[in-house]
Amino acid sequence: MEILETFAQESIAKRQPATASIADALRDAILKGVLKGGEPLRQDAIAKQFVVSQVTVREAFRMLEHEGLVEVIPRRGAVVYLLSADDVDEITDLRATLEAKLLAAAIPLLEEDDFSAAEAAIAALEQVQDIDSLITNNLNFHQCLYAKAGMPRTVAILDRLRTSLEPYLRLLWSKTAYKQQSQDDHRAILELCRQRKSEEVQKLLRAHIEETGNEIVHVLKSTESK
Repeated sequence: MEILETFAQESIAKRQPATASIADALRDAILKGVLKGGEPLRQDAIAKQFVVSQVTVREAFRMLEHEGLVEVIPRRGAVVYLLSADDVDEITDLRATLEAKLLAAAIPLLEEDDFSAAEAAIAALEQVQDIDSLITNNLNFHQCLYAKAGMPRTVAILDRLRTSLEPYLRLLWSKTAYKQQSQDDHRAILELCRQRKSEEVQKLLRAHIEETGNEIVHVLKSTESK
């Protein structure tokens, strides 16, 4: 698969186990939209490109299946997981519930350093333009407010949910209108956290996440209609 050449070279250069290199290359290509939902992943071609056995490629597929990025279909093989509108609605509801729970647990423990770090992430979002930096700083903002919740299992589940949505989040962050609305929400969320208004900020956070979910559904439907 020539389309993976750059991703393959970058992953191999990290000098890590073959399974991890393949998973990293495929993950990168999926998250950045190079490999799109529903696209087949040819096990033999990937094995040849990485100079590994097909068993090793299958192991990488299993890793990505666990992350919700790849679907292995009996007698058909592996394909990039294609989210449906119902999938997005379910993920959005789970994200809203889990993130509100994390924020509620963290708010009493937040200090000025945490608020300053969140404010810095908002400022960084205003300055950067490339999608990688936008995604990273957006995640940094939320993590600054959740880090002290002390709920690592919840965070792990949340990370997986976010990963499954990332290809679509990248499309949204490329839209000026979405970025502005998201930043307005971030500032309001931070201010409510400073004031320790737990119920109000949880309500706003849920609305913020639900709006993102609605935007992603719109993107999905627009793609399907083409």
